[in-house]
Amino acid sequence: MRDDLPVPASVVADLRRARRRQRVAAIHWVDALYQVYITGIVAAGAVLALSTVVGDSRLDPAAIDRARASGPAVLGMVAALAIFVGLRSGSRGGPLAVEAADVRHVLLAPVDRGDALRAPALRQLRFAAFTAIAVGAAAGQFAGRRFEGNGAAWVACGAVFALCVAGLGLGAALVASGRRLPSWAATLAGGALVVWSVADVASDLVPAGPARTAGRIALWPLGFDPLGLVPIAVAAAVVAIGLAGVAGVSLEAAERRTSLVGQLRFAVTLQDLRTVLVLRRQLAADLPRSRPWLPSWRRPGRALFPVWQRGWRGVARWPAARLVRLVVLAVVAGFALRGAWTGTTPLIAVAGLALWVAALDAVEPLAQETDHPGRRDAVPLEEGRLMVRHLAVPAVVMTVVAAGAAGVSLAGGRSALEAEAAMTAVPPMALAAVAGAVSSVLMGAPKPFDELAVASPEIAGMRTAVRTVWPPLLAVGGVVPLLVARAAVESGRPVLDAAALSGAVVLGVALLVAAWVRYQSDIRAWWAAASEAAMKGGGATEAADAGGTP
Repeated sequence: MRDDLPVPASVVADLRRARRRQRVAAIHWVDALYQVYITGIVAAGAVLALSTVVGDSRLDPAAIDRARASGPAVLGMVAALAIFVGLRSGSRGGPLAVEAADVRHVLLAPVDRGDALRAPALRQLRFAAFTAIAVGAAAGQFAGRRFEGNGAAWVACGAVFALCVAGLGLGAALVASGRRLPSWAATLAGGALVVWSVADVASDLVPAGPARTAGRIALWPLGFDPLGLVPIAVAAAVVAIGLAGVAGVSLEAAERRTSLVGQLRFAVTLQDLRTVLVLRRQLAADLPRSRPWLPSWRRPGRALFPVWQRGWRGVARWPAARLVRLVVLAVVAGFALRGAWTGTTPLIAVAGLALWVAALDAVEPLAQETDHPGRRDAVPLEEGRLMVRHLAVPAVVMTVVAAGAAGVSLAGGRSALEAEAAMTAVPPMALAAVAGAVSSVLMGAPKPFDELAVASPEIAGMRTAVRTVWPPLLAVGGVVPLLVARAAVESGRPVLDAAALSGAVVLGVALLVAAWVRYQSDIRAWWAAASEAAMKGGGATEAADAGGTP
């Protein structure tokens, strides 16, 4: 059909009526409010109970003064990272992921493209706002246990700060997508803001970064600063500009993102973390380099330890974005370790999760073997022996990352006892993170049909929960030696003895995971044979009973 032919008015009216019916078919705001109400009550009860159990002590006046001076810059890095991620996502067609049929038919129809995209943008904004408010309020609840002032004020300011950060990130993504900002420009602008924020935290000689003003919102209970109103207004303006120009999204980028996000959602439904990671890297264009960073890795030749060398060849081809991500995660883990050492116990979860995410990148050589079983089976080596040899490179990489996190945590303390505790905790943190990442990769997706799920749904549900929680719980457990060392300092006991004993327990768990990697194929074969034998035995018994019945 020629583009200059007139479109019948009836077709346009039908398309508009279909769009109105789609809006009516959406969830009513009363139902959405009821779901938010129920979820909020459950989450609030859990956070209140957890904050009461933790029971961290109040900060002294000197610590409060340090938080008042450096807290806005540290919290400002969160806003800078959100803007950086939003700009990069928007330059690649994000943050919206509409259905493929909408991209090919609705967005190409002779109707206003903004009307078609503004509704999903508002739904995504609503979900991001609710999530941000919940996370910010939970963080404010924990902060109110340690700082002076009204606890409700800390909860409210934490929610407002998180909402502002979500608005800045999502608004930046919408603006970059609607204006079709080039990827290099988005990376340069967002990266410059992040570097400025990090320099603002690290040195007093650097001028205060613009992201620092957003961090003032969370510390309003210590003293109201009107400059905190500026990022709130900026976030609202950026979101409004992004919604107004949402029609400018690239259709090619939207179709590519739609196909990948659809597969990503399906993989999340199947609890297949490895597929989720692969699709996310494709979505972010996080692909290996065609040439390694070191030219000497191009022609390896014969090697004494081929698996070791193959692993390092893969690390040498990591893209720059992956290296930067490891550095950022090490910094995040370092700040969380610093906060946990000074008394904020829940931050060990942040540190453990950051190290676990970093380890998911570090175990890429082992994950490649699971992605290509044909190539793995062609190697003249037993599967378990091959897999366990792939653990050496991730262990070295995560030791470097954990050491970097420990160095960041020591930047604000520099005491001898803290240095001993941090250095002693590096091996347990690194190996526990690797153990969690390896467990996530090798467990794979659940089977489509499971005899245990049919025989006992309760046990199957509990097993699904364990599959989800166990890998990150391993990584968080690697940070426990730091808490044991903190308790030893408070009680006057030797730090090295306490940290070494708890670290030995964590290392023992990591060794058990390594043994599972070595013998997991044998264990699965044994379990399959035992299940098949049990099913055959049960069938024979039923047949005998049926034959003996008169």
